[in-house]
Amino acid sequence: MTPSEPASLARASRRTRPRSVAVAVLLALVVSACVPAGATFDPTGPCVVDGQTPGAYPDLEARLPAALNGTTPTTVDSGRTCTAGGLGALAAHDVTVLTYAGATWDLGSGTGVTSVVFAVPDGDLPAAWMAEFYEAGARAGKKTSNVETSRPAYEGAGETWRLDALNDLSFQSVVTWQDGSIARVVLVATPVDPGASLDAHDELVAAAVGATVAAQRAGG
Repeated sequence: MTPSEPASLARASRRTRPRSVAVAVLLALVVSACVPAGATFDPTGPCVVDGQTPGAYPDLEARLPAALNGTTPTTVDSGRTCTAGGLGALAAHDVTVLTYAGATWDLGSGTGVTSVVFAVPDGDLPAAWMAEFYEAGARAGKKTSNVETSRPAYEGAGETWRLDALNDLSFQSVVTWQDGSIARVVLVATPVDPGASLDAHDELVAAAVGATVAAQRAGG
């Protein structure tokens, strides 16, 4: 997973991964570019800089789905954020440190899926706060439009928070729900083109939620 701010398409597009991966995680967690002088990301020490790397938080990575429709993730990593820019709307809820892990599937041609788990140290993280985080970022995005929210129910996840939006030439959906003390989030991006199908997009959303629920039921 390569987290990035909803409003920062430019930063996402500068990353070296394929476009579909960048788009799929466009609405994911911010990793601030503001790094204190001499600071490096250390997942075991005090949070002084945002960052992520594979294996940073193996306990969270273990809660992710191992496959989507029989395909293993393109990338799996985890990280932590504590900067005001990274926490966004969560700062208003007095969240000071947020940890996460994500698995991303680059499905090609501008299509991507990311499954993420979010947690706060020694406490519960309401899924409603993560839904608020994504909505605030989407509505602030300069290239984001047609933002819609709903509360659909999915088998195994129960009632969720869903956000749908257009970002440039990408149709994106974010589904958020509670899993005990953590919040689970699924992000799906598919390209907007003359042959695009909203039904196919929704089927991919349902498949991503289903894979994540399967990991949840397996004790992930």
